[in-house]
Amino acid sequence: MPMPILFNMTRRLTLGLLAASLFLSGPRPLRAEGAQEYQVKGAMVYNMAKYIEWPPGAFASNGAPLTICSMGRGPFAAALEQYRGKAVLGHPVLVRHLQVGEELGECNLLVVSGVEKRYLAGVLDLARRRSVLTVGDTPDFARQGGIIGLVEQEGRVRFEINMKAAHQSRFKISSQLLKLARIIKEGDS
Repeated sequence: MPMPILFNMTRRLTLGLLAASLFLSGPRPLRAEGAQEYQVKGAMVYNMAKYIEWPPGAFASNGAPLTICSMGRGPFAAALEQYRGKAVLGHPVLVRHLQVGEELGECNLLVVSGVEKRYLAGVLDLARRRSVLTVGDTPDFARQGGIIGLVEQEGRVRFEINMKAAHQSRFKISSQLLKLARIIKEGDS
């Protein structure tokens, strides 16, 4: 089988798995499922990263790592650990945990969870200036300037994408991923 066909089949399978992960939780609210909720969110972050066109210079070389940094309190950081060493678009995944106020360093993707609202604007501004993809699960994350907000809706984890924030940070998001998202504008209610 030629490589382009195999690659397209693999991407479709991954997109299918991403779509399936949106519906993994049953009719019960995810809050009651704590650990499962964050496993779903971790899988979504990992799979979404495959549908992002990263800005020029995001990686030092073709095989450079994709560094997923997590900031904030809660179990999100632990859920991301299972992806350490796996690959995204040919880049091995590294996982780091940061404290609020810590420099983003080599972060390519920043997961924000449980960060106090008073710190969020500064964190998002720093990430935007450094072209770091931001994903968060705090209420109204995408509306407040984050790129991808994970939201609970009808007992399932869904996601919103802030196209203005993505554009400002120089990210291009696959149309396949955009079809599954709710597109929002900052300030939408």
